[in-house]
Amino acid sequence: MAKKKKETCPYCGKSFAYLSRHKCKIKERVEGPLDEKSDVERRIERIEEKKKEFNRTLRKDEKLVLNIINREKDIFFNRLMELSNKKRNDLEEILELLELQSKIKMKRELVDASWTKHVYAIEEIEVKAKDLKINKSRKEFIWNMFSNQPCFICPFRNKCNETNLDQFNPHHCPWLTEWIETASKGEDYNINFDEIEARLQDV
Repeated sequence: MAKKKKETCPYCGKSFAYLSRHKCKIKERVEGPLDEKSDVERRIERIEEKKKEFNRTLRKDEKLVLNIINREKDIFFNRLMELSNKKRNDLEEILELLELQSKIKMKRELVDASWTKHVYAIEEIEVKAKDLKINKSRKEFIWNMFSNQPCFICPFRNKCNETNLDQFNPHHCPWLTEWIETASKGEDYNINFDEIEARLQDV
């Protein structure tokens, strides 16, 4: 059997039977250390960086841009660049952060035959929660919490599945259909399953 021919490293000039296993220090000094991170690791790093950006407080220049947008309500990119006195790349980065933190919204629009960004302020809505007293000893507390959705108190839940050909099938359930139609009109949905059970037993 012929002996394997040795390969010569182009950096250090030494010969090796398996050049691929050789870790040349001269090559590292010339080309720099190899990036051994996988695509998954790099993706995780980018996600972590985005999380930090999402949670961090705004800097002075970012607050300035946000204040202009909130004052103007909606503004085109070039006008915002004039008012903020920011360079294009700097303003792009600030807007990307503000959109990431859901403080503004943007969309691209065609203006004077060129594409530009239209920036909109997001108004904060004050929501007052009203305390609701619930008696959990009564089964209708679930009924009230979920807008009278019939599935939560339906006595036929154990029979209901997608393979049934009768009414005990979520795809063509008459009570679920009635609830959707009634709820879409903003009306309260009421159903008496005791009467329905009694009627089905008589059939």
